[in-house]
Amino acid sequence: MKPGPLLFSAPLVLFALAMVACGGANHQLQSLSISPAAGATQVQFTAVGMFAGSSQTAPVSALWWTIQPWTYPPTPFSVSVSSTGFARCETFAPAGTYTIFAVAPVDPNTPLSKMSMSTKQVSATAQITCP
Repeated sequence: MKPGPLLFSAPLVLFALAMVACGGANHQLQSLSISPAAGATQVQFTAVGMFAGSSQTAPVSALWWTIQPWTYPPTPFSVSVSSTGFARCETFAPAGTYTIFAVAPVDPNTPLSKMSMSTKQVSATAQITCP
């Protein structure tokens, strides 16, 4: 009796089931939030992600914007935000509240440098108040 095709495909099926059980197929960024949600004058913001299939949150790398992501031309720079999420009011900033945007790829293996407006992504906003 010769081994059938089922015998050869069994290891592949077991591998696929193990990947799903370990979250391999679901390790996608589901949502994004920014911590803290608001601050004044100078604030270190952190992008926090929640992944599909998990109730745990973790800091994630994100692109930071002071304007609606992927829009041009930029608005006047009353607030600046670094690539690490440090936001500050410029000395000439009119008093008021400004929105900070964070954008991260759904696929955590996508480098930020390769993101574009067509990359599957999630975003979040926070506020900074300038005196």
